[in-house]
Amino acid sequence: MAAAAPEIRHRQVEANGITMHVAEAGPASAAALAVLFVHGFPELWYSWRHQMEHLAARGYRCVAPDLRGYGGTSVPPDPASYTAFHVVGDLVALLDALRLRQVFVVGHDWGAIVSWNLCLLRPDRVRALVNLSVAFNPRHPSAKPLDYFRRAYGDDYYVCKFQEPGYEAQFASLDLKRFFKMAITVQTTGSSAMSLKKMQSSNKQITLPSWLSEEDVSYLASVYAKTGFAGGLNYYRCLDLNWELMAPWTGAKVQVPTKFIVGDGDLAYHHPGVKGYIHKGGLKRDVPMLDEVVVIKGAGHFIQQERAQEISEHIYEYIKKFSTDPTRELSKL
Repeated sequence: MAAAAPEIRHRQVEANGITMHVAEAGPASAAALAVLFVHGFPELWYSWRHQMEHLAARGYRCVAPDLRGYGGTSVPPDPASYTAFHVVGDLVALLDALRLRQVFVVGHDWGAIVSWNLCLLRPDRVRALVNLSVAFNPRHPSAKPLDYFRRAYGDDYYVCKFQEPGYEAQFASLDLKRFFKMAITVQTTGSSAMSLKKMQSSNKQITLPSWLSEEDVSYLASVYAKTGFAGGLNYYRCLDLNWELMAPWTGAKVQVPTKFIVGDGDLAYHHPGVKGYIHKGGLKRDVPMLDEVVVIKGAGHFIQQERAQEISEHIYEYIKKFSTDPTRELSKL
C-alpha cells in the first residue's frame, strides 16, 4: 500500500513588515533540514506542490511562501516596494520567524532572480541553490535593463508593456482559466511572449497536457481573480530601480554551491547571448561554485510542473550531498 502524500499546511507569518502566506510540508521542527521554494510570475506557492511532496517524503521541511504581492501575502501599493532588497528582506525575515538559520533554496523564473539575489546578498543563509529557467544576470554598469529590452524587442515587448501604470487592468478582461492554460503550456523559442492581445484574440483550442489539470488551472484563476496582477507586475517595474540599487554589487560573484536547470524549449534559454553565457564559461565565472548545468530536452518554461518527477529527483540528488550534517556551516568563502 502506497504511503499517503505528505500534508501541506498553510499559515500566515509576519515578516519584514508584511504578512506572508506560507505553505509547508514535512517535519515542522526548526532542526530539520529545510528547503525554501521561491516561485515566479504568474505563479504562487502552488507551482512547487510536486517538489514539496517529493522532498517532504524524504524528511525535508519544505517552505513555499507566496511572495510579496502574490496570493495570500500582503500587496504593498507602491511599485517601488518590490525591489530586490524588499523581496530578499522578506525571505530573510521569514527564515528568522521560522527559526531557520540556513536553508536549501530552489527558485524558478522571477523566483530564480530573487534566489540569485538572496545568494548574492546573504550567502550565509543558503546551504546550496538549485535554480530553474533564469540564469544569473550580472549587472551591466553601462546598460539599464529597460533600455536593453526596448532596443532588443521594441516597446511592445511584454516587459516594456508591464511598465505602463495601470496595465494590470488589461488582465481583468481576460478569461483567467484560458490565460493560465495558454501561459503555462506555451513553448517558444521566439523573441516575445505574454502578448495579452494575442491571448485575447486567439481561438486556438487548448488541450491540457497530462501534467496540468483543470483543478490546477482553476486554483490559479480563483486566486488571481481575487488579488489581481499588480503585485507581480511591480517586480518588472523595479528592473531599473534594482539596477541602480545594486550598483555596489557590480562584479560580485554568487558564492553558493549551485545547480542550474533549464528546458531547451524555454524562452529564457533563447534570449540573445544566454546559451553562450551558460555554456561558454560566463555563468561559471560569475557563479564559481556552479556544480552542474542540466538542459532538459523538449521541456518548456514551467519545468517544475511539466517534468515534476524529473525536477524533484534533480533537486533531491543535489541537495542530499549537503545534507549529512544539519549543523554544518558552509565553508569559509
